Amino acid sequence: MLLSIFAFIVVIGVLVVIHEAGHFGMARFLGAPVEVFSVGFGRRLWGFERGGTDYRISLVPLGGYVRIPGLGPDESDVVGEGAEETELLPRWKRALILLAGPVTNIVAAVFFIGVAYMMGVETPAFRQEPPVIGWIDPGSPAAEVDLEVGDLIVAVDGTPVTMWQELETSIVTSADHEVVLEVERDGRRHQVAMVPESVTRYGFGYSGLQPPVDPVLVQVPAGSVASAAGLKPGDRILAINDEPVEQFYDLIRLISPHADEEITLTVLRGNETLSVDVTPRGEKDAGKIGVPLIPPSKTERLGPIDAFTAASMDCRRMTAETFRIIGRLLTRKTSIKQVSGPIGIAQISGEAARSGLDSLIWFMGLISLQLGIFNLLPIPILDGGHLTIIAFESAIRRDFSLKVKERILEVGFYALILLMVVVLFNDIVKILPTGIYNFFFAG
Repeated sequence: MLLSIFAFIVVIGVLVVIHEAGHFGMARFLGAPVEVFSVGFGRRLWGFERGGTDYRISLVPLGGYVRIPGLGPDESDVVGEGAEETELLPRWKRALILLAGPVTNIVAAVFFIGVAYMMGVETPAFRQEPPVIGWIDPGSPAAEVDLEVGDLIVAVDGTPVTMWQELETSIVTSADHEVVLEVERDGRRHQVAMVPESVTRYGFGYSGLQPPVDPVLVQVPAGSVASAAGLKPGDRILAINDEPVEQFYDLIRLISPHADEEITLTVLRGNETLSVDVTPRGEKDAGKIGVPLIPPSKTERLGPIDAFTAASMDCRRMTAETFRIIGRLLTRKTSIKQVSGPIGIAQISGEAARSGLDSLIWFMGLISLQLGIFNLLPIPILDGGHLTIIAFESAIRRDFSLKVKERILEVGFYALILLMVVVLFNDIVKILPTGIYNFFFAG
């Protein structure tokens, strides 16, 4: 818990300060005054003044802020009761200063993810491979439609998909909503409509489609039937009772019917082919040898140029996915349950920190990208909302009054408070004990 809280403070604090540093840097570059650059919020704890700016550390260590007179009504344009409005900066300067914060976050995202690639990013190997169906879970939504092992998914709802990662995102965000898959089989294409089932407290979509996984034993737990029979990590299962095994799911299919019955495995270990007799243990009327299905992973460790090229491509892909998910949220095709708030981010931050510095840095890049995108949305009180107001002002060639802007910002403020209430509720529901969750929300 303490690690999660600390990691959350570090991630959010660093990324918000980076965001505000973007505003600050652009304001300085354009010659605009900056009254305050604060790391943290609330009461001033310590600081110094230089060049007309009060650099301070404040009590609450979650991010920070800059105060730029002339930027808008949220930047203390009224300096005393009855005082006249501070003269606004030219619209083009305001636009550049506002834009600099989100852009800095996006640039930082590329930097963080690039550094993670240089350190080494471990990912399941199949996620970057073409979305060829390796297995279909019995009784799943995919098992009820015209899909077969070996089919290649080429598009979802008309959007091309070239790797499993893209297909997974499309399915996960489509719970209880029909998706149309374009499938290639034996050189011919046809369309299949399917409704992914909503699963878990997050409302994720589940289809039952699984990628091909080589029949290689990644782990052989001590005390398992497989370990007792002499099987070792790295062994490739070639056949079971002389029936060929092409992928890991064949192990499940061929072993399950033989609970408490001896079977013979043909195993490739290095360059040697072995014959191993094993008696699967009966569990819930199915035979099992105690070997977990773990998809092979790969570690990508790249040089600087390749790392930042890959990071740029990842950020471009994730940006497209983010706007797609936002569109699905607005059309209610994706559940709001999938949106995480501070508690969810803290949990993931802690998990990333426990996984290693490379995972934490990669996660910081992901959150920095989302922070930049979110702030560009045309929501009042966010940078994108201010930019939208400036666009309208430029179109009518005059500024709105301070009173009108304040009312617009109030609407945005209350909308954000409502959103925070919803995501906090989601976060709390996700961490409830199973019994309490089932009593209130299941069934």
